[in-house]
Amino acid sequence: MEPRARIGRNRGQQNFSDPELQHFLYSFGDVRDSLDTTRRVLDELVTDFVTEICFEASRSAQLAGRQKIKIDDIRFACRKSPMYLGKIQDIQEKKEVIDSARKALDVNDDKITKSNVKALEEPPLGDDDDDPELDTQISRGKTTSNK
Repeated sequence: MEPRARIGRNRGQQNFSDPELQHFLYSFGDVRDSLDTTRRVLDELVTDFVTEICFEASRSAQLAGRQKIKIDDIRFACRKSPMYLGKIQDIQEKKEVIDSARKALDVNDDKITKSNVKALEEPPLGDDDDDPELDTQISRGKTTSNK
């Protein structure tokens, strides 16, 4: 079944939640509690827009011999709108920055493993490290700070 025909079955159903639509409307200058009809119209417009973009991207993917949509297919679908292409590019750049930051942060850095504990252990002191003078001062209650 064609993707556009599938959408026809869901007509009248809201695809986005009321709080999402309300926040979206309020951020673009609407009143805090917008009308129910306004939210329904916005939901329908956004749903149609996303459907059309995905349909164009799927056609591009089919022409390339793929069944899955890639970001390049979405770029191709938005090729006539420089504003959409710029927004897609901004989001991709932010994603790359976040991914590189995640790679730089070692998640296992603070976990203690057996090999880390062994590396932290000091080797036992041998007889060569003993200082007999210091041992006698400590046993008498004198240290170097008492002098």
